[in-house]
Amino acid sequence: MRCIFCGNSESKVVDSRYLKDSSIRRRRECLKCGKRFTTYETVESNPMVVTNAENVREPFKIEKLTESIKYATYCVDLARTIEEIVSSIETKLFALQKQEITTHDIVTVALDVLMEVSSMACLVYYTQHTDCSNFDDVRRFLNR
Repeated sequence: MRCIFCGNSESKVVDSRYLKDSSIRRRRECLKCGKRFTTYETVESNPMVVTNAENVREPFKIEKLTESIKYATYCVDLARTIEEIVSSIETKLFALQKQEITTHDIVTVALDVLMEVSSMACLVYYTQHTDCSNFDDVRRFLNR
């Protein structure tokens, strides 16, 4: 960390505080000029990139996943909260240990998690996120 006053690269941490937004506030003191300055540090929580069917790449957004799960579970009584379901899906996606995932990866993991929670929510999610074009496709999915 470079001192903002003299540019020296050596400083010591005088005080650290964890903030509500999961960042850390650090008071530092320059070892050369003795002046103090504050830094804020955050952990990069989501380095995954998603590639969709059209090969468009974008950062993984938990908000998009949450909205699609909310839609799929709208009229379903759930034993788990939506946050728990989304967290479980996110954990399984990170367990794939891939820097770049596809929308197909997300759908596959989400269907597995939703099947444990509610077959109706799983069916809604399936019809929403796959190329399901007729009842025979639904029947094949249900019989798998």
